[in-house]
Amino acid sequence: MDWLADFPPGVLLLVVFLVVAVESLGVPLPGETVLIGATLLAASSGLNPVFVAAAAAGGAILGDSVGYWIGKRYGRRLLSVLNRRFPKHVGPKRLGAAVHLMRRWGPWAVFVGRFIAVLRVFSGPLAGMFRMTYPHFLVANAAGGIAWASLVVTVVTILGSAATEFLHRFSWAALALAGAAAVVIAVVVVFRIRRRAAQPAADRAPVSMTEAELDELLSPSGPASATTDAGDRVDTPPTPAGSAPVRTDLRAAIAVVLTPLRWALRTTPATTAFVTVFVALGVVTSGLWRPIDQAAWYPAFAYGVPSLDAGRWWTVLTGMFITADPLAYLIAIVGAAVFGGWVEVRFGTLRASAIFVTGHLVGVLGALGAALALARLDWPWAQSLVTTLDVGPSCGILACVATATAFMRSPYRLRWRLLLLSWVSIALLYVGKIDDLEHFITTVVFVVVARLLLGEHRSTPRPTMRDWRLFAVAGLLVIGAVQLLVTLVPLDGPLGSTTLTQGSILDVGVDTVAILVIANWLRRGHRWAWWAAMVLTVGNLLVTLALIALAWLAQVPVVASTIWISASVLWVGQAVVLGLSRHAFRVAANQTRRRLPGAIGPGARRARARTAQLLREHGGGPLAASALRPENRVFVTADGGHAVAYQQHAGVALALGEPIGDPGGAAAAVTAFATAAEQEGLTPAVFATRDARIVPEGWRVSPLGRDLVLDLGEAGASEPAGPDDATGAIGADSTTSILLPARELPWELRSQIRALSSVWVSDRHVPELGLTVGSSIDAPDGDDQEPAAAVRVSVVTDAAGTVLAAVSWLPIPGAGGIVHGWALDAVRRALPDDDVDTAAGAGAGAGAGTASGERTSRAVERALTDACRRFASEGVAMVSFAASGLAQDGTEPDGVAVRTMAGIAHRVDPLVGFTEIADVAERLGATAVPLLLACREDADQPRVAYAAAAGFLTGIRLRDLPGLSGSLLAR
Repeated sequence: MDWLADFPPGVLLLVVFLVVAVESLGVPLPGETVLIGATLLAASSGLNPVFVAAAAAGGAILGDSVGYWIGKRYGRRLLSVLNRRFPKHVGPKRLGAAVHLMRRWGPWAVFVGRFIAVLRVFSGPLAGMFRMTYPHFLVANAAGGIAWASLVVTVVTILGSAATEFLHRFSWAALALAGAAAVVIAVVVVFRIRRRAAQPAADRAPVSMTEAELDELLSPSGPASATTDAGDRVDTPPTPAGSAPVRTDLRAAIAVVLTPLRWALRTTPATTAFVTVFVALGVVTSGLWRPIDQAAWYPAFAYGVPSLDAGRWWTVLTGMFITADPLAYLIAIVGAAVFGGWVEVRFGTLRASAIFVTGHLVGVLGALGAALALARLDWPWAQSLVTTLDVGPSCGILACVATATAFMRSPYRLRWRLLLLSWVSIALLYVGKIDDLEHFITTVVFVVVARLLLGEHRSTPRPTMRDWRLFAVAGLLVIGAVQLLVTLVPLDGPLGSTTLTQGSILDVGVDTVAILVIANWLRRGHRWAWWAAMVLTVGNLLVTLALIALAWLAQVPVVASTIWISASVLWVGQAVVLGLSRHAFRVAANQTRRRLPGAIGPGARRARARTAQLLREHGGGPLAASALRPENRVFVTADGGHAVAYQQHAGVALALGEPIGDPGGAAAAVTAFATAAEQEGLTPAVFATRDARIVPEGWRVSPLGRDLVLDLGEAGASEPAGPDDATGAIGADSTTSILLPARELPWELRSQIRALSSVWVSDRHVPELGLTVGSSIDAPDGDDQEPAAAVRVSVVTDAAGTVLAAVSWLPIPGAGGIVHGWALDAVRRALPDDDVDTAAGAGAGAGAGTASGERTSRAVERALTDACRRFASEGVAMVSFAASGLAQDGTEPDGVAVRTMAGIAHRVDPLVGFTEIADVAERLGATAVPLLLACREDADQPRVAYAAAAGFLTGIRLRDLPGLSGSLLAR
């Protein structure tokens, strides 16, 4: 807590308030330790300890209240998922019992939990999740927060420094008593359950709760049966016929409670043994409740260059079993149990032990070797490394973490690995202690070679557009957060002190304001935000280079150069990310620049408003549903009677579909569009039009593909073939089909759909699509990716709630503002081999993969047929299955542009399934409508082909065009 001494009194109180508040939110921070340190500093600096107690109490009350509302807001969603996945264990009766107990005894649990380590972190979210009434919670929370802060401050003020050990012992002793009480309660509950199970009872299968039932259960009044005895609400497990009688003695109940321990000893013996020894040494050395780095015996266990110079080679291993302070003990116990246990379950005891020990040795010995090598330089930071001792198993834990991230599914694998690398890199850059160097070396080595060491290989995931945007935004936010952090807490890293001066404070302020302004727009993919971020990044790098050049030329030290040089390392990484992700930022926020002449008003907003008005008045075809996408530009004729949606790529103005407006003037509108494009030096073309009559005379018209249109007004079309129930069967698994507006999709379904998109793009290298087939299904919350937020999504899930297929639909506008029909926009399906065990044999895996692929195909068919039945019942006139222009009819493509579109369709068919969709549409009675591609002459086709490919595929390069246009020959 020495860093607290650098703060003035006002900032010290703010730090106490914030740390205690964040800890109470559910984040494991050392709130009590900070409170003790602040009280000791207050006593020595003349600050009234009452203010410290008030700050801590206020932080506890505020943090617990926010945690309560977080649990209340998102706890229901978590309970809903758990109830569907584990109805036997999280069923109505058990949830009702938990809610009843929380409402009856919850206030006391909140009050007492404030005095118990760990429990104070989770009391607020748990109270909100189980719907304790807020007035009761507030009273218990306020009383507990005030009592806890007053007690700690009073004891520290009276006892002084000796209070630290006393309070830590009290807190952990209370935690031990709470753990023992939990074991006793568990034994009693299991004993009662087994006694009841031995009695005759009707078998009752566990059922999932409906949303209405869960809302009623968690309502403030609770269900009608919530007032019954909690013991009578425990689920009674059915007794199968012919099974052995259930033992009802106390010894059997104790055996059941200890089953998890037996399971841990059987499946993770190495992890269990290490955690046991680690905790035991923490108790023996008192490291669980006080720092031990000043103990006389500490150098005999700690590793470092001084230990090696003294001949204590064994410290490289002995230092792995202790840590220097209580917070590190808590983190190490959780990390070793979770990540070490996962690696041991996944790869076995021997390989897991090898990963842990190797990671520890690589980090420790690598850091010691680097410290000895750098100590030869005249570098104060390197000189400090060779005099420092360290302890702890953090390197082995990080090796397990890096190994675990290597086996995550996309997109989480790439995101977590980059997060891990960023964390250890920033810690090394700004803190730079010996343990930070150890962590950096271990993480880098095991992120690179983890899969090779285990003898398994997986292709490097390719970031999606969403990933690139996330990386760019996260990089800016991390840089801003780090700069603000070193503003409050100056640090001494490898490059020197980060103490701020007036000039650096101004630089940090400008950077922070700029980051806050552009972050949200950068997240949405706006091009101007990308340019702004690039200017900010390059500007910071130029400032640093100017300072270095000035110092070198003038031979004088430059004030505050250290913090700029430290930040410049982060800005270099940000520049690399922005350069690699430039293709992910294509949304034009303002079209007043480089727009075609003839647009109404001073800019794009008025042009889009006019287009929306034309859609309400005249309607449009299937592609009109996507005319107002952010990626599209809009050309409005001089009289304002027609609008043409287009995209501009590689000097080509590519009109999409037919003009919006009166059909009688469509040909004149296309001619005006072509004339305006030529005047601006652009090549005009028309993509996926249905009417050759609107194309200017003399243009080359080629068959592009076909749309499949289902006329729901025909006889019998209102009852398309498909399952008759809301829940049907696919193979042996029951499935559920729903059709909801995209903004109303439950969070768990939306997250699964986005994960499916990332898996196909990252692992299967299926390109992301744009232009006429979009990503409305993946649009983040709050983004205006589609007009009127009218996108609907048909989702098919299995009995466990796993998404098998999802189809998004865009409304086809009709005259008068009505919805004339629906156009299929995007399809997401589960991987064909999602249910195949990777460790199974080749033959069994192939069979399971085939069955899973058929199951997914039938799920897509169900999503399509159920959506058509729903649309028919709503009275719409038509459904378009292939308005994108990528669906082929089997004929030989004519021209390089059409061959390129056929190549794109071939590459993305595993994800979208054009052939499969066409089969379903034809069985439903859909008819084929030809789609055309028009350009001025054959010489324009290569450029039009590249423009269309650039619209469909993100990040395409010119050299990729021959591969796309020749993919049919390769096939």
